[in-house]
Amino acid sequence: MRQPLFDFVVRWGARGALLGLAGCVDAYLPDIINAPNRYLVVDGFINGNGVTRIKLSRTENVAATAAPPVEKGAKLFIVDNTGQRYALTEKTSGNYQSDSLLLAASRQYQLRITTADNATYQSDATVLKVTPPIDKLGFRVASNQVQLVLSTHDASAQSRYYSWSLVETWQFNAGLESTLEYYPKLNGPNHSLMDTRTTPIYTCWRTEQPTTIAQTTTSQLSQDAITDYVVRSFSDRAERVKVRYSVLVSQYTETPEEFAYRELLRKNTEAVGTVNDPLPVQLTGNVHRLDNAAEPVLGFVGAHTVQAQRLFINKADLPAHAPTYYDTPYTTCGESYLYFCDDQGTCDVAGVIKLFASPDYVPLDYTTVPRAGISSASADCADCRRRGTTTKPSFW
Repeated sequence: MRQPLFDFVVRWGARGALLGLAGCVDAYLPDIINAPNRYLVVDGFINGNGVTRIKLSRTENVAATAAPPVEKGAKLFIVDNTGQRYALTEKTSGNYQSDSLLLAASRQYQLRITTADNATYQSDATVLKVTPPIDKLGFRVASNQVQLVLSTHDASAQSRYYSWSLVETWQFNAGLESTLEYYPKLNGPNHSLMDTRTTPIYTCWRTEQPTTIAQTTTSQLSQDAITDYVVRSFSDRAERVKVRYSVLVSQYTETPEEFAYRELLRKNTEAVGTVNDPLPVQLTGNVHRLDNAAEPVLGFVGAHTVQAQRLFINKADLPAHAPTYYDTPYTTCGESYLYFCDDQGTCDVAGVIKLFASPDYVPLDYTTVPRAGISSASADCADCRRRGTTTKPSFW
């Protein structure tokens, strides 16, 4: 699944309003920004060698703080130029999915949508682009940046327009390690217990999908080949590479029209906010409402096969650094101490233990200095599940 491209556009409406410039420049807010219209947003593509996933939502007024509304209860079909139909079903609200398909490259395909209120939409029929495999996926470190580099080619010179999406996963550790765990009511309703930890909370995995648009073209080159294209770059201080990092790169080839649409989308979402940036422009996709051609619709539904490769980067693969070299959310974390007895010798062991009934605090270990008690930390510092999952990915 490609990264969600429309978060910015959904907020600003189908006409692509102008952004207010930073600093002392007054924001320009056209009437369209505050208009009540909620236009359909279609996010996804027809997958020629796998599962097609389409997200339907509606544009939202720029002043709204809630997430853009999803379009539930629609009926979606992929249709080819011979009349063959493939249904998509709604898996979660606004998210529609087909079975795994193997589509014929000789045909043209379009997406047809009927909303719950019987409005009908369809994308323009388009050829199925067959994507060549990724020849090489690797990385290099340059100027304190980890660069993910990719090479590919099409000997038939039929691809020319390339796009990539990434899903990143990395292993990380919490800022502080806990060896103790609070067990409530093990000895009856009025008793709790502090014992050796059995629930893992130190090592987790986090997955993110970058929203930046990575694409390039060989249309001006004599050969349809790309060598060491940087599809992603991030600081070598990033937490991603402190322990182990993995990225799944999916490659697509596009029609010139889809490439141009995504290039405008990239400029609208990634290159606005300063005086020297280009102004946002209206996005005209290939999805239309059949019973109201004047209604704007956001989205471009292409059709292509997908090629993917996974890359791993281990800590040992990079130049060695001290643990403090890396930027993590845990740099300000520290321990606090709860003692069983106060300075006057009054003790309340059970009361101290029960303080950890709160999920916001984690016991770390026993301490005897300067007196018996428990070291502790906030869950944000000691429980990695606040930012990830302790379930190891199947590909790890």
